[in-house]
Amino acid sequence: SRNGVLYTKGLTEILFYPKNQDGNLANLPWDTIRKIGVGVFKNNQRITSVKLGANIVEIGEGAFYGCTSLKMVEGLGSVKFINQNAFANCALEGSIKLDSVVALADYAFFGNAPLKGVTLSAATQSVGAYAFSGCESLISVDIPAEKIKLGRYAFSGCKALPAVSINASVVPAGAFDGCEALASVTLGKDVAVIG
Repeated sequence: SRNGVLYTKGLTEILFYPKNQDGNLANLPWDTIRKIGVGVFKNNQRITSVKLGANIVEIGEGAFYGCTSLKMVEGLGSVKFINQNAFANCALEGSIKLDSVVALADYAFFGNAPLKGVTLSAATQSVGAYAFSGCESLISVDIPAEKIKLGRYAFSGCKALPAVSINASVVPAGAFDGCEALASVTLGKDVAVIG
């Protein structure tokens, strides 16, 4: 424990962050942290931005869930696994680049209304159900993976999204439900089922 913040031995995973802290995450030992544990910063209204360390590979379930003041996350480039509700109901703005992400779980970025752009990795294998649902300002989605597993309602309610190109063997029910501006959908050669 350091200043009330709990870590695993070797400071490789952050396990607990007190709600009464000031929300300045710059002083955490980002050089050693590889994982942010389950619900560590959940519903913390004091956090407005975070710059993750280069060694972060996993963000736990609900890690930043409900951080409604969180507008910016830097350092997502090394993250491989973003678990369920990790950034759900935050206020992320601008664009996020997920250069290394392999799997995005259900509701990972759900309800980030101001989010404008998402770039996934060529290594991305799956995008969970409702992963970007309710990101109503989303205007750009780049999915460079040759083949991806897409969850139900993954981009539902992305009202501003004008176009998307995706190669998934199954485009599940409601994947683009409520995407009012969607004028162009380019499907890859592997699409076999549209729900």
